[in-house]
Amino acid sequence: MVFNKSNKIYSEWISTKSLDNELKQLLASASDEELHSAFEGIELEFGTAGIRGVLGAGPGRFNIYTVKKVTIAFAELLKQNYPSRLNDGVVVGHDNRHNSKAFAQCVAEVLTSFGIKAYLFKENEMMPTPVVSYATKALNCIGGIVITASHNPSEYNGYKIYDPFGCQLQDEQTAIIAKRMDEISDILNWEYTVNTDLIKIVSQDVINNYVEMIKSLEFYKNEQESKKDLKIVFSAVNGTGTKFTPQILRESGYDVIEVAEHAFEDETFKNVVNPNPEFDPAWKIPLEYGNKYDADIIIMNDPDADRFGMAIKHNKEFIRLDGNQTGPILIDWKLANLKRLNRMPKNPALYSSFVTSDLGDRIAKEKYSVNIVKTLTGFKWMGREIAKEVENGLNFVFAYEESYGYVIDDSARDKDGIQASILIAEAAWYYKKKNKTLVDYLEDLFKEMGAYYTYTLNLNFRPEEKKLKIEPLMKSLRANPISEIAALKVIKVEDYIDGMHNMPGQDLLKFYLEDKSWFAVRPSGTEPKLKIYFIGVGENVKEAQIKVEEIIKELKAKMNI
Repeated sequence: MVFNKSNKIYSEWISTKSLDNELKQLLASASDEELHSAFEGIELEFGTAGIRGVLGAGPGRFNIYTVKKVTIAFAELLKQNYPSRLNDGVVVGHDNRHNSKAFAQCVAEVLTSFGIKAYLFKENEMMPTPVVSYATKALNCIGGIVITASHNPSEYNGYKIYDPFGCQLQDEQTAIIAKRMDEISDILNWEYTVNTDLIKIVSQDVINNYVEMIKSLEFYKNEQESKKDLKIVFSAVNGTGTKFTPQILRESGYDVIEVAEHAFEDETFKNVVNPNPEFDPAWKIPLEYGNKYDADIIIMNDPDADRFGMAIKHNKEFIRLDGNQTGPILIDWKLANLKRLNRMPKNPALYSSFVTSDLGDRIAKEKYSVNIVKTLTGFKWMGREIAKEVENGLNFVFAYEESYGYVIDDSARDKDGIQASILIAEAAWYYKKKNKTLVDYLEDLFKEMGAYYTYTLNLNFRPEEKKLKIEPLMKSLRANPISEIAALKVIKVEDYIDGMHNMPGQDLLKFYLEDKSWFAVRPSGTEPKLKIYFIGVGENVKEAQIKVEEIIKELKAKMNI
């Protein structure tokens, strides 16, 4: 592939004297393929959780000019929506990724140039995404911003926006921002005047209150002495959780051993490889620690600490539980204790996504009479529904999705891996006293509700292949409907493209099988990948697993993948 360097946009970038020095060097050393992706591929756009992209030069890459564009458009929207509240401000946080700190500083400065107060954290230090969500709501701000690419590989960064309630901005609002971004033609030479008087620091009281909220989630607060018997290995995968999760767990009484190789800020993730708790590379060193120190449980947060993963020592080996297994444990643990303490609210509600296993829903509904609210993938949709609770007469008790995301206290309106860490530790401690593990707990739930096996197949593509490969696969599934797979009849197909169940349209297909198993296919909203979710139901886990494996085998053949 030969890149045509007479490309108009490339010429503008390469000839701009004020271009960021790092980006100049990247342009000078870029291959033709990289230049094609950056200047002739797809421009970055809003997905499930804000904008994310590979770092680099050009409109198809994430850089300081992307940050400026989004911030300008968001600032203008804030001035339009909250003309009398600009002094209420916007909280700005960031993770540990390359240039995140500088990007956050730029965001704050650009906001002040529009007369909007900006809150940074002390010394502009990295901060977990859920803390930014919490602070936005706690400070009564008009918005929040996090510079983060969450669990993506190290070459990525991103930009997430919150509304005044700490919920991710809805599509109607991001569409306005995206439209305005398209209208900004000369971002390379755009200049602004910083008003340093409008840059404030988030009070330590807000952070302290967040920590107290986390501690309040425990049901056995007075058992600190006996909690020393639970040994926890913790990994922050070199991200923001390192300053919160292990400290809170220790203060609650647990014996915590941090993975030293993952306990410092590192934008390269050299000791992690892939910082996503869903995938094997991040677990290599933590599992070594778990065996070395004879731990009971390994807990992992992703880089911005909004996700939670765990591995449980069971029959002398560590077993990793996925989001569809962890969610039901957390749900049953919280609801059982609310019931025990007579603290269950009136008309309780649980929120979960369409692609999340229905085991958690069934536990909540059948065992505890909880109302179930289903949403599209992404906590922005759950946050939107939570905001309607007063008019719907509902009261929050839990929200989650299969991709390792949980909200246990809705004072944070985005998923919170720190919340999940404290609650799962308590459940593990409680069952250890009964000579059981959380794997035993899950198996007990299977005995009650039926055995579930879940698997998510991730088909990865390059960013520029979204239209070339992902969209044709979805089009083919719609044009050639599947009526039977693995000797099971497809009894219903839901196509969410035009909207279903009071939700807007999303590129998602869900196939229900005659035995209560199902699978769903959707392009990721944050990464260039196609995600296929499989739920198998059987008399036991092995039977359910074999069923899913057969479905996967036949589906791959049908999709030619």
